[in-house]
Amino acid sequence: MSVTVHQLAVGGFDHNFSYLAVAANGDALLVDPTGDAEVICRAVEAAGSITPRYILLTHGHLDHTQAVGEALGFFPAEVVAHPNHPLAGRTRLRDGQLLPFGETAVEAIFTPGHTRDSVCYRFADDSAVFTGDVLFVGCIGFCRSKEMYNSLMKKILPLADSLVVYSGHDYGPVPFRTLGEEKKLNPYLNCHSLEEFKAELQHLE
Repeated sequence: MSVTVHQLAVGGFDHNFSYLAVAANGDALLVDPTGDAEVICRAVEAAGSITPRYILLTHGHLDHTQAVGEALGFFPAEVVAHPNHPLAGRTRLRDGQLLPFGETAVEAIFTPGHTRDSVCYRFADDSAVFTGDVLFVGCIGFCRSKEMYNSLMKKILPLADSLVVYSGHDYGPVPFRTLGEEKKLNPYLNCHSLEEFKAELQHLE
């Protein structure tokens, strides 16, 4: 894999994860800086000589953006988010847009459902996808049923099995798992109709 992903247990409002990803050439990005900014700062310092490229935000909820201001102090990078996100930077992000990163790129995938500004970020080498609160290990986030069903079925399910799913919270039996495993084990990815999906949502806690 040309990119190393550091999953950071930052605490936050509810067992949040933030992420630092570093490419072989030193390009670096953060995903959803929140919680204890010192944890993120130490990870950035430990990464050595890197080039901050992006701070990627998966959606506008405060529990995923709490430490953005602090992070910009030690990781001066462009903030990238859905155009409707309150912290969206100068990049007017488009669905499917590719952001150059190391030897690969980051694809922005608009996935409304949990929020209308939800974005998943996929490494184009199919090594990792950051899903925020759209997809957890074994579960999904609270949602508008029709929007989320469409996002899961049309945007997430067709993606490569090799992708490691890095979500926004430590809610599952393991902290991360491949999308191939999620397709087998996550009940929300195994609903064959919107009605079946709505019924499964009754079990969402």
